[in-house]
Amino acid sequence: MAQSKKDFQLTGWHVLLMLLAFFGVIFVVNGIFIYYSQVTWTGLMPGNGYEASLKYNREAAKARAILARGWQTKVLVPKDGRIAIELKDGRGEPVSGLRAKGQALRAIGVKGDREITLRERGIGRYVLAGPGLAPGAWRIDVTFTRGAELQWRTQAEFVVPEK
Repeated sequence: MAQSKKDFQLTGWHVLLMLLAFFGVIFVVNGIFIYYSQVTWTGLMPGNGYEASLKYNREAAKARAILARGWQTKVLVPKDGRIAIELKDGRGEPVSGLRAKGQALRAIGVKGDREITLRERGIGRYVLAGPGLAPGAWRIDVTFTRGAELQWRTQAEFVVPEK
């Protein structure tokens, strides 16, 4: 008759090896995380937190003052893609004499994104300078300035129709 295999018995050595293997994996993974945290972060902080909060508060106050003007924008989208923005003050009067620049961004992806300039064509009506936007979905972010001072900012999403 053949000898039967000896039944497996869990011994102290087995438990020790399992614990070493378990904690060894934890140690290696933590080491990898520590390494990548050190090589991917420069350690530079954005200056003094107190001063950063003061700057934030100044910018927020400027934004509240601009919004308090009650200006309104209306984006017009013709088939040729040469968008126009009508800008009116709180009384509904056209706002004239501003410089308008910004970005036109594709709603999905970055192909076709570009910087845009709008020229005043008529009182309070700012029209895209240069070629029109291609058909499709767009987002724009336009700032209106007088000299170096920000007067208004508008963002809009729209679709330029097929020609």
